[in-house]
Amino acid sequence: MLCRFYNNAVKSCSELWPSVRWSREMLQVAICALTALVCPVVIRTASAPPRVLTPRCTSSKASKFCLNVSLCVKPERRGDFLKCIAANQKGTLSTEPLAIEYLWGEDVDTPNTFHFFEKYEGRAGFEAHTQSPHFADWLEFERTDPFTEPPRVVFYEENLRS
Repeated sequence: MLCRFYNNAVKSCSELWPSVRWSREMLQVAICALTALVCPVVIRTASAPPRVLTPRCTSSKASKFCLNVSLCVKPERRGDFLKCIAANQKGTLSTEPLAIEYLWGEDVDTPNTFHFFEKYEGRAGFEAHTQSPHFADWLEFERTDPFTEPPRVVFYEENLRS
């Protein structure tokens, strides 16, 4: 039963998101996320009404992988940058099943300085992002020397402990 579920989930992931090159870790995270959405477990006992339990991924592979980015864009490249980053955000949130958040905005005190926050289901989610067509477009833009200083990127895992 589990093997059949796994094989069907692999097929579903590949059909739903064909542009993603699925590694074993990416599939595990995606399957866990899909399981939580579509396969709740119903617990029935004689003494209590049925309860629905939603499976949770507890593996460290399922942690939230985040990054903060700061970019200083050349004023003459601002328009190209805004077009490229809007396409990257749209592609990330609409086609990547392991992308959770992709937020960005301009610094209120420093024109043409932009800050980003991205969150993915595990490192595998970010790795899938780097394999996407819209990320390839971003890399192409980045190669055109659009920044006044090197990008600042910080990677971290979300800590949900209180």
